[in-house]
Amino acid sequence: MDYNQYSWPDKTILIADDDILSRKYFAKILELTKAKLIFVKNGNEALAYCTKEPAVDLVLMDIKMPLKDGLTATKELKEIFPEIPVIVETAYAFDYDKANSLSSGADEFIAKPILREHLFELLGKYLGK
Repeated sequence: MDYNQYSWPDKTILIADDDILSRKYFAKILELTKAKLIFVKNGNEALAYCTKEPAVDLVLMDIKMPLKDGLTATKELKEIFPEIPVIVETAYAFDYDKANSLSSGADEFIAKPILREHLFELLGKYLGK
């Protein structure tokens, strides 16, 4: 796969995940895209950031986080900013997790471990190539 086709220097991706290893993984693989990466640790921080900085182009939202989980945050975010694509990511890959994610308003669902190729394809769908 040619990752050079996935370059978004003018895009901002908000990553809501409380797990340090997940944040490091996303930072490492997404540095290739040249996108601006913003990291928050829970759904409250994700909502606050999007409200303060509406230039967010896409949100990667973990389901299980403290204070406000990703499904609740996704639902609230989509009520305020329906145009922002939300990709829910989780280690819980059961059918009901996907169904709950999509019913909360998420545009996509991706299960951990996340393959770079799959993630880049989903990002490309919403951010362009």
